[in-house]
Amino acid sequence: MNCPECGRLLPEGLFGDIRFCPFCGQKLFEDGRYHLVEIQCGGRHEGDETIMMIFVDDRQMYEVRPGESISFGVTSGFHSLKFREKVRSKTITLLFGSDYAINAYYNSLSGLIETHIDTIKGTESGYNKRELDEKMLTMPVMVSEDGKRSFDIMLGDDDPEFEINVTTGFKEGILRLYSERCEFCPKNQLKKEIIHYKNIVAVKKKMGAIDLQCEGNVHIVYSIPKDIYNEVMAFLNNRISDVRSRGFGSI
Repeated sequence: MNCPECGRLLPEGLFGDIRFCPFCGQKLFEDGRYHLVEIQCGGRHEGDETIMMIFVDDRQMYEVRPGESISFGVTSGFHSLKFREKVRSKTITLLFGSDYAINAYYNSLSGLIETHIDTIKGTESGYNKRELDEKMLTMPVMVSEDGKRSFDIMLGDDDPEFEINVTTGFKEGILRLYSERCEFCPKNQLKKEIIHYKNIVAVKKKMGAIDLQCEGNVHIVYSIPKDIYNEVMAFLNNRISDVRSRGFGSI
């Protein structure tokens, strides 16, 4: 990212701390002002209902469909925008000292998300809160209170709390326990068996194994090593109780 006045490359590690260009001394943005960003999602083939997600500072999530656009306001300063479609993602950091128009689309040839960014000239003065509230803005689909973690859980990008070597029936593999789900990866197979805690009714002890009783009276049994058995039982009971009490896994 370059200083809008002198064009020198700004040091990335200082984005959240600087107000003035360290090279020319120019003030980079006006404190207490707001700026707008409009994001246009490039259209694709008819019938493609894929939704692109946009995460703002890992605090707000917006959705936009092919051929549509969204607009929202941010405070002046540095902000990160993460674009995600299916498993592909792209993150950019912008200095909001003016408004932006962004065209974002999934390039099926390269398999990458591409963005074209235009700065809207004459918008450097920004808006106050009243002026911003008068504009027709898109409401976020989701707001996270604990930042990136909630979004990682929703997208399945979070790290497991436990990784355990288990057996189930005649299959051996690794059982990974997450905040909202568990995943069993059979040995020498790529396919994962996923169970969301919102679908588990109860966890029972069963002869050195855990019995996950799912809705529809479905039972899935995993043999767990003795040294971690009680800890796993406590974790599952606590997480399942919490998820189901929050309305079946809503973040």
